[in-house]
Amino acid sequence: MTPPTESAVQRIQVGLIGLVAVLLFVSVASMLFDRVQRPETSIGSGSAQQGKIESSMRKSPDEPLAELGVAPTVTEQPKSQPVARPATEPLQR
Repeated sequence: MTPPTESAVQRIQVGLIGLVAVLLFVSVASMLFDRVQRPETSIGSGSAQQGKIESSMRKSPDEPLAELGVAPTVTEQPKSQPVARPATEPLQR
């Protein structure tokens, strides 16, 4: 069995390590939430990306993976108009 002073020192060390770990997790979470809530400050990149997201949402509302940017968006090709054939007269014999 360990002496009481060594046991107390060990408990203090474990407590301090736990406290530092909790502070580290809280600070990382705080930084992430601040970044999510704050708009992008760089010129062009934020507005360009926002424009891409908005255009993809307008084009394909039924493609959730494309909205997230995981899969490419598929644009529908306009269907070609049927070619009108000229009326032919029946052959006369």
